Amino acid sequence: MNTLRRLAQHDAAYLLVFIFLISLNLRGPVTGLPPLLDRISQDLHLSSSQSGLLTSLPLLIFALFAPVASWLTRHFQIERILATGVGLIALGMVARSLGSLSTLYMGAVLIGAGIAIGNVLLPSLLKREFPNHIVQLTAIYVLMMSVGGFIMSSFAVPLSVFAEGSGFTLPMSSWSFALACQGLMILLPLVVWFTCKITQHHTPQINNTEVSPKLWRSVTAWQVAGFLAVNSLVNYIVVAWVPSILVSYGYTDSTAGLYQGYLQLAGALPSLILAPFIHRLGSHRRLCLIATGLTWLSLFGFLYLPSWSGVWAVSFGFGVSMGFILGLSFVSLRTNSPKQAAALSGMAQLIGYTLAALGPVLIGALHDWRHSRDEPLYVLLVIGFLWMILGWMASPKPSK
Repeated sequence: MNTLRRLAQHDAAYLLVFIFLISLNLRGPVTGLPPLLDRISQDLHLSSSQSGLLTSLPLLIFALFAPVASWLTRHFQIERILATGVGLIALGMVARSLGSLSTLYMGAVLIGAGIAIGNVLLPSLLKREFPNHIVQLTAIYVLMMSVGGFIMSSFAVPLSVFAEGSGFTLPMSSWSFALACQGLMILLPLVVWFTCKITQHHTPQINNTEVSPKLWRSVTAWQVAGFLAVNSLVNYIVVAWVPSILVSYGYTDSTAGLYQGYLQLAGALPSLILAPFIHRLGSHRRLCLIATGLTWLSLFGFLYLPSWSGVWAVSFGFGVSMGFILGLSFVSLRTNSPKQAAALSGMAQLIGYTLAALGPVLIGALHDWRHSRDEPLYVLLVIGFLWMILGWMASPKPSK
């Protein structure tokens, strides 16, 4: 009996390692590209809109592929689907390091599909296997996402600079070398999958999310979905374009990439602070105002006090991540049943990732049209103010 228990504990440990190593790669492949956009654009002669599409295409695939990931659970074990998702991310990272625009787009599609699988199935796997430790493990899961984003964002440009000054003749451009090095991180979960014993379990059929017409006519649903959607919109526009804006202010691309790494790392802090206490805190509106206000202040700082951009990167990462955690809690707090919550979550994901995919492209088009670094930040300030209003309306009213 003790032997069986130890074996079960080992299987659980291997599964946890597999989960955390997957989560290490669910943000970095998207956030690790923008610091290299200037180098890629110069090498391939891309417009701002084409560059924006490189960062927005994975987000569009997130929205389109999420229902497919859920449907796959009807026919295959969750663990095997996740391993396939890891393989898609790996193939995507190889493809985009080949150095052409077509392979960059192909890589973005594959990466988006793989990350969508992880986004949809990892939380359900934690709930199924570790129902008594969901909060603690989710905190680590989000932390690993932020760490992966920090590593890939911060080291992207230094790796490219190293390739330029190494003295070796490489069969690829310096930015291709940097992207290839980022791909090494996705090998970690693959090694665990193929070398460690991870027990695969059959799970009950999971129905696709049903978004009823009644939900789409609900004011509350639109408030909550809008709050989460604008969160995604602001976050991904900043991730895509702030490094380039900072370079235009006189920062080196290495420093701009490092500051984006600070932004990703700061995004882990609210998860560790709020997640264990979110249901015990008094006014969600007060917390929501802090999150949205801190995010808006950061955007204001990027525009009018760029010399403090390191501070604004940290405060933005903290505020937008805190808003994300609150928005997820609103999905449960503002609905009456698990089915209704699932429908609202699907509605928010569809709207959010669609907006997040379009946002960087539209901001790039605005930059091309106005030839100014300030107009995109003005637009973000307006969007940030609207996010404050949506947060106030979406928040549950304080209990009397």
